[in-house]
Amino acid sequence: MSDSSRSTSMPNGILADRCHDDEFDYGIPTHCFCGGRAQLDTQSTMNPGRRFYTCQNSDDGAHHIRKCFDEAVMQEFTYLLGELHKMHETLQRHKVEILHIYDLHDENVMEFARLREMIAKKSDGIALELKNVLVAIFVLVAIIIYLFK
Repeated sequence: MSDSSRSTSMPNGILADRCHDDEFDYGIPTHCFCGGRAQLDTQSTMNPGRRFYTCQNSDDGAHHIRKCFDEAVMQEFTYLLGELHKMHETLQRHKVEILHIYDLHDENVMEFARLREMIAKKSDGIALELKNVLVAIFVLVAIIIYLFK
């Protein structure tokens, strides 16, 4: 990250220090802080065969991103591993929530069965009461008819 931590002149003329800008310092770069696209180049002089991310505009003499491929990939893997752990924790929480929902579902099924049974008993009781009321009315009508004959 040696070259990417230097100050650079931004397109609008403002001097900006990009040494702590996560967008340009961490992981695999996609753009230089000048706005140019990052590209993967192979070193041919100081470290033959070593690959670096450089800016497509690096030939203009200004300061541009230059980051070792190995470092960028390791940072990217570290970041992705952290994201993977977060997703795993989220999945575990969702699994617990789903099991809780299943438990609630089972409780609701049992409660509905209990209520259905209670309603069936009430219905039988109402039918029996209605039958008793009809018998009582029939008996009263019979008594009234007998008395007024």
